[in-house]
Amino acid sequence: MRLLYYTRSMNILKVFWILLFPLYLNALSLSDEQGDLYPAAKKLLHLCDVPLSLSENELLPYLQKHWMQAGKERWEMKALYEDRKEAAIPLLREIGCIDELEAKNNHYDYALVLGATRFRMEKRLDFLQKQIEKGVEIGQIVLLSGDRKLDPEIEAFPKELKTEAELFIYLYENHPLYGKTPFTVVDSKPEFGRRPTTATTLRDWIATKPSPGRCLAVSCQPFVGYQEAVIKSILPHPFSVEAIGPALENPYPLAIYLDNFAKWLLYEKKR
Repeated sequence: MRLLYYTRSMNILKVFWILLFPLYLNALSLSDEQGDLYPAAKKLLHLCDVPLSLSENELLPYLQKHWMQAGKERWEMKALYEDRKEAAIPLLREIGCIDELEAKNNHYDYALVLGATRFRMEKRLDFLQKQIEKGVEIGQIVLLSGDRKLDPEIEAFPKELKTEAELFIYLYENHPLYGKTPFTVVDSKPEFGRRPTTATTLRDWIATKPSPGRCLAVSCQPFVGYQEAVIKSILPHPFSVEAIGPALENPYPLAIYLDNFAKWLLYEKKR
């Protein structure tokens, strides 16, 4: 009798763990509710020579100094620990920076599609279309973009278009999504000489006073977790947000992942 009870208990625990494990993997956070970094995040720090003696208050300033490359586009970043990328990829996968992340719910009031270069904007629109084809309902699509000047060296575009926002509208109007769901465009302007960021576009959208609701943010890996942290730090209650995005086909240099990690942690701490 005791053996039967034990076996049943173990089976229940096994089922519980099977259900919980994917949620843990998909939890877009670097740390637990107490603020302690998850094991994979700690292993990444150790792999890249972050001193284990740093206190919680010392860690973020250290990463801002040594990992974050503020003011640089991703293709401008200097290399960091590139010889350790192969060892870092499994840790980045466990953290949630590698594989695609799909919508967990069936209905969202808003789909916030984040602006980027042409290739990534197209991927994000395609990924949102994929979610809708799987049965996800979207009340309104919001294209979050801004007055970034287009760069012919990294993206192709019709010559009459000048900014990222103009290109985003062009791509959307020529996409299967167009005409099926109400949409709005946020066209943020530069601040202090810097191009608009996700935070800038979100604040401009909130300034239009949208009705509170559930948001599905569409980005691309490895930036899904970081973007979710940014959005959560800005959206007021009772808005909620879940970020999703397609997997990265070709891995970036490790410096981009480390910059992303540092920024992600910064916004988690802001929350």
